[in-house]
Amino acid sequence: MTNEEFEEIQKEQIRIDNSFKKTEEEGIKNLLKYFDRIHDKLFSFNNILIAGYFALIKIAPDHRISAYRILIPLANLLILLYIEWKMMEKSRFEADIMNKNSGDIAKHGKGIRNTNLYSFSAILSTLVVTAYFVWDLTHS
Repeated sequence: MTNEEFEEIQKEQIRIDNSFKKTEEEGIKNLLKYFDRIHDKLFSFNNILIAGYFALIKIAPDHRISAYRILIPLANLLILLYIEWKMMEKSRFEADIMNKNSGDIAKHGKGIRNTNLYSFSAILSTLVVTAYFVWDLTHS
């Protein structure tokens, strides 16, 4: 193998590495975009559940459903708001990442994992609230 062939292979490897880095960055952007879309849909659906609970409480025969049950979707709304706040803090940190030290960046990495876990828990909690609403709906 000649020196020119070796240099050509190195250039190709660098081009491939840069392409992978660009793909990775795009993947991270898309992941956050999809989290935002999921959160938006959860917010909208949770608002529908809140309205549904108000309606169910109002029209339930003999008022068998307690007005305090509205606290269930409201608590879920608080969880969703907390997650949105964490996502905002994450973006705020990343906007100023050049001024952060390695300890702050490591702590931020742990926070990202927690935020993803919070997002998953929000999906699960919304499913639980939905199941509870359906149960209330069928038993009222």
